[in-house]
Amino acid sequence: MFKPGFKTLISQVFMPDDEHLQDDVQFGVTRNLIGDLVRHDEPRSDHPDLEPPWFSLEYTFTMEEGETRLPPPPIR
Repeated sequence: MFKPGFKTLISQVFMPDDEHLQDDVQFGVTRNLIGDLVRHDEPRSDHPDLEPPWFSLEYTFTMEEGETRLPPPPIR
């Protein structure tokens, strides 16, 4: 995520049953980066073609104030 006046945040949300939590390439998966999917067995009124079960995830990324720097582009 990128917002002027805040440190750039590059991360992802991990699932609690991920077999690679202990050896992830970020070398620092913390409890704050682990999300919990919620299973829903009822249809969604706003998406009638979505068949149950479906899953949802609510997550809030917290950004720190600081210098905004974009990372260099990937290797070409």
